[in-house]
Amino acid sequence: MILSEKELQHFKNPIAVPGFGVAMQEKLKLSRVLVIGAGGLGSPVIQYLGASGVGIIGIVDYGVINTEDMHRQPIFHVQDVKKHKAKMAASRLYGVNPFARPFPFLLQAKPETMAYLLEGFDIVIDCTQHHGSHLLINDACILHNKPLVIGEVHNWLAWYGGFNMPMLDGTVSASYRCALDITDDYRNFDAGALGITHGTTGMHIATDVIKYLIDVPIGLTNKLYGIDYLHNSTTVHDLTANKALIETTRTNGLLSAEDYGLEIVPDVED
Repeated sequence: MILSEKELQHFKNPIAVPGFGVAMQEKLKLSRVLVIGAGGLGSPVIQYLGASGVGIIGIVDYGVINTEDMHRQPIFHVQDVKKHKAKMAASRLYGVNPFARPFPFLLQAKPETMAYLLEGFDIVIDCTQHHGSHLLINDACILHNKPLVIGEVHNWLAWYGGFNMPMLDGTVSASYRCALDITDDYRNFDAGALGITHGTTGMHIATDVIKYLIDVPIGLTNKLYGIDYLHNSTTVHDLTANKALIETTRTNGLLSAEDYGLEIVPDVED
């Protein structure tokens, strides 16, 4: 058995869910998830995946915690201000799951680091909420055959979707580049950010990622969810893979940081 007696006790309630059981809990323990961005969207994703029993969680973030961001990053505490997000998020996971194995990466997602960051992970969750980073991570996941989930939150509006998901016929689902005309409709660049909409979107993402990890075939493949929290409406968009665009991306490889519109920051001196 993969789970210890202590783990069986710790996860007895999810194990009791019909159709879940020990087998699904063991699948979660064997899973490896990379979360890029530990801010408002990444925090609930990391927190709930870790609490749910995902075995290994890589946390990529070179930034530090700021007091004005904590309303939407409740994984952190006031005494964590000015400390590194990736390190503190990894530390907090042990508070809810002593069997967690988080790995913090104090690195920026940039063309030079992507191959190193993606190695060994089953799925990537992009919580950077930055278009240029989405393009970079999307392209890297295509090159390295990694399923990808991306989400963004803009005040009352949010969206998330699954990209590069493996299909039964051996192909992959739509990429982020295939959905740009849809994602633009959910971007609202007015000032301010709401904690609750970040948290709710993060939990939606965590739920669908858990379903993916336990082989529930409903949720992420060729789907993009647009959410208007102010008017309580959700629109499910069906995505279609642009095979020519995906093949062009694969042929071109990773572009330069300038091409992606990335501002490169100095490496963190830990």
